[in-house]
Amino acid sequence: MALHQIHPSQLPQVWPIAAPLLQKAIDLEPEMITIEQVEYSVRTGRVFLLVWDEPNEGITGAVTVEFMDYPRERVAHVNLMGGKGIVRDYVFEAAKDWMRSCGATKAQCWARGTLVQMYEKMGLENTHQVMRIEL
Repeated sequence: MALHQIHPSQLPQVWPIAAPLLQKAIDLEPEMITIEQVEYSVRTGRVFLLVWDEPNEGITGAVTVEFMDYPRERVAHVNLMGGKGIVRDYVFEAAKDWMRSCGATKAQCWARGTLVQMYEKMGLENTHQVMRIEL
């Protein structure tokens, strides 16, 4: 069992497996982003792609993370997460270790509906509400 950061040069080998996993997350809010935009963001280094590899199964989960730097903290923002078992404690701990190794002091994600309760069970705290307006 291992979490791997996928370098953009590895995308041709990994993307056919990771893309369908991430697409399931995109399908929850398809007006926000396309899988092609995600691939571009990973390929250009704006977003990091992590995959979870299970023995005898191969890649079973994928997540995209971007970092936001503030004067007093570096936040790892999880954009998309999909796959089987991606929210298991040991997978989450490995992801947090990777985020810390990249200098992150906090991790966050946006959630709504039943996902809020799932993330709270994982130890995340509901700290803000996101407000939006069309421009």
